[in-house]
Amino acid sequence: MLRIPEKIAFLIDCLTQNGYEAYIVGGCVRDSLLGLTPSDYDVTTSAKPEEIIAIFEKTIPTGLKHGTVTVLIQNEPIEVTAFRTEGNYADSRHPKSVEFVTDLRQDLSRRDFTVNAIAYSEKTGIIDLFGGLSDLKNKILRAVGDPQKRFKEDALRILRLFRFASQLDFKIEEKTLNSALKLQCGLENISRERIFIEIQKAVAGKNPKALAPLISSGGLEFLGIKALPPFKTQNPDLRFFELLSVNNNPIEILKGLKASNKLIEFTEKMLLLSTLEIKTKADIKNALFLTDVETVKVYFRYANKKDTWLKEILENDEPYLISHLAVTGADLTNLGFKGKEIGERLETLRQAVVKDPQKNKKATLLALTK
Repeated sequence: MLRIPEKIAFLIDCLTQNGYEAYIVGGCVRDSLLGLTPSDYDVTTSAKPEEIIAIFEKTIPTGLKHGTVTVLIQNEPIEVTAFRTEGNYADSRHPKSVEFVTDLRQDLSRRDFTVNAIAYSEKTGIIDLFGGLSDLKNKILRAVGDPQKRFKEDALRILRLFRFASQLDFKIEEKTLNSALKLQCGLENISRERIFIEIQKAVAGKNPKALAPLISSGGLEFLGIKALPPFKTQNPDLRFFELLSVNNNPIEILKGLKASNKLIEFTEKMLLLSTLEIKTKADIKNALFLTDVETVKVYFRYANKKDTWLKEILENDEPYLISHLAVTGADLTNLGFKGKEIGERLETLRQAVVKDPQKNKKATLLALTK
């Protein structure tokens, strides 16, 4: 018997008391059976959207076209979707039409992989119509029904296949793998933002090398991703940096994937640090000057560099920025310096102080300036 959160159980009970079937389905069932804590719960039901709305006091019509209603139970949003079948797909992503049905088998048959096509309720127990339990036990990812049909319907399933293979550390069944690689050109029809999310999740998983067949076959070449690194770190951001660093034009790859400015900036700083020779305390201070404290700390962990000097610099507040100097631009203005000459002089003084912190005294720096 799987544990269902109280609010989910209440929602399912309301639907069944009104004469409808209702189950948790998909990833939440899969993860529960694997002993993992689900991140969220999806509920599927034989009730049509208007019937769901009629049962519950507070609902949001989030996706009526596709049969999804968000039900608010004590202000917690829970997505409930009607059993459905789908018509032909127009863009390798979205079905042209949706038909609501009352047969659970029809609903489960449209799902991507057998391990995601298992339903459960406390009343019925586990309902496994496509061999998902066996595949979970054997750690295998297999498409529901004909894999070519599944991937032609929705090319995003190709990326989800490799993402799940990484996250769960499962093997991909041969026919499913061959079909995914054969139809990988469909990935070009997927939004770059969605591709980015899937790749991020894949490289952050237990076995990011699961991406190897897709990359080696050129499946992500249209994004500029042609090679896979050995992956030495457990940090998800650094894993993604590792992937970028073995491919040309990493910043262009990120921009093409519509990555956040924050991640682009982080990657630019990491790439800069990887080009610097960091052998002395002064080198570390210049690295801090060119980037920032947190990025340098991350880089040191990534590059397995000893951080004794870094800790000393930070604990002793050793100067490395122009703002750390004992003189200011106003002091240099009083000495007669103007315009960009002030900035140049301050940078010269900063470099002197980086090499010898004892020089960071106003009188000493003014004397050096004169």
